[in-house]
Amino acid sequence: MNTLIRKPAFPLALGLFVYFGRRLLTSAAASSSGPITLHIYDHCPFCIRVELFLSRNNISYSRVVYGYGAGAPPSKKGYDPTGGPVKLLGEKLLPVLEINGSLYGESLDIIGRLQTLPSVPSIPCASSPTRLNEWKKIFSPLKSALVRPRIVKLKHLKDWEDERDVGYAREKYRNMGFDYEDVLSRSSSLKSEISSSLKSLDTDVLLGSSPISINSYGWGVDDLCLLPDLRSLTCVEGVVWPERVRKYLEEGFENCQAELYWEYQVE
Repeated sequence: MNTLIRKPAFPLALGLFVYFGRRLLTSAAASSSGPITLHIYDHCPFCIRVELFLSRNNISYSRVVYGYGAGAPPSKKGYDPTGGPVKLLGEKLLPVLEINGSLYGESLDIIGRLQTLPSVPSIPCASSPTRLNEWKKIFSPLKSALVRPRIVKLKHLKDWEDERDVGYAREKYRNMGFDYEDVLSRSSSLKSEISSSLKSLDTDVLLGSSPISINSYGWGVDDLCLLPDLRSLTCVEGVVWPERVRKYLEEGFENCQAELYWEYQVE
């Protein structure tokens, strides 16, 4: 690899072009022959933000998916501590964008840099409206409680190909205080609560109509950050999705390599 660029600070803003960032990526893609590779975990919402942006702008790329435990120390139930994503930026962090030998980390920084490529439009920055933030306070813990015990059962994902990947995930979240037995015992009530939360998303948060979006002026970074979280929830069987919310989700991922999990749902 020729260049290693580590997690630059690059705030997103409508119409913002930063000179040096533009030079870095424009020079990398100047010949139009530099392939783009995105290194990810399939289950990672931060990784999927970048995939959504690439697909929405018809930017061709290759995806490389890693086992979730690769690069973590054996003491934490991981394996190959110098492998996996560690070999990219020296840390077990994804996503990482690779273009012409240069590496870029952090999802929103990657998206900001992609906007400096020729013919790639900038998008409205995150407005984080109060109604969205208040809704997330209810939705996010419910989503974690339902998704964490189930997503690891999607064995078709490279993320969980090795049993050590599953062991690492369970150990990580247990150490954070996550109680698998408790949330599984409350599955029915949690599904009911999150179904109610999705109704509120439809009526109180999604103000845009064409396309369906969080803000009335249309699609932006707020949507780019929310859609991957909704995608994660599609692995859970028994959640009631309002028709408009499901349409919002499916339209968002229509041309994306990251598939929704409807057909792999876990009870």
